[in-house]
Amino acid sequence: MKARSASLPMCLGLAFWILLGGLRLIDGWQNPRLIPLLLAVQSGLIAWRLSTRREQVGEVRWSQKMVAWLSALLPLAMRISEETMVGQAITAVGLLLVLWSLSSLGDSFGIAPADRGLVEIGPYRLVRHPMYLGELVSLLGALISNLSTWNIVLIHVLLLCLLLRIHWEEQVVDNYRVYVRQVPWRMIPGIW
Repeated sequence: MKARSASLPMCLGLAFWILLGGLRLIDGWQNPRLIPLLLAVQSGLIAWRLSTRREQVGEVRWSQKMVAWLSALLPLAMRISEETMVGQAITAVGLLLVLWSLSSLGDSFGIAPADRGLVEIGPYRLVRHPMYLGELVSLLGALISNLSTWNIVLIHVLLLCLLLRIHWEEQVVDNYRVYVRQVPWRMIPGIW
């Protein structure tokens, strides 16, 4: 499949992720810490993947796109005032899983559910939605350090959005039933 042509929403999405990556890089440079640097790499990789992704097969509803973008942006609303070593370690493990997943997705990456080809390499050999697992693990690390009603509600809303995304993605990707037989676990081996 050929690369997707640039549209206004695509350009806005790229600009957002590039700007966010730059801000995270500046933060990591001014306050040398691992988490902002990993987040900068994540933002840059998302921008790269969006700009080089495959053309999708079919179209999803506008509401599905909105839920997908909401789940991508919700982590930015986390209120983080403290960082504990345990929280940072858990966050780093989650972000490393996200980066591994993004790298493995290649040109099949997208924010909204779409069929851009089935990926069966890297962490996708172990669970079907490792990037979402990594996101949740990284946010759990932040939550451990910053336990608040706001952050707990935010995690629950994000979890609901991710469950919807999982459901929609599993419906639109071709040959998904074969993949389910090869990789039976959505996010947590032996559990779900």
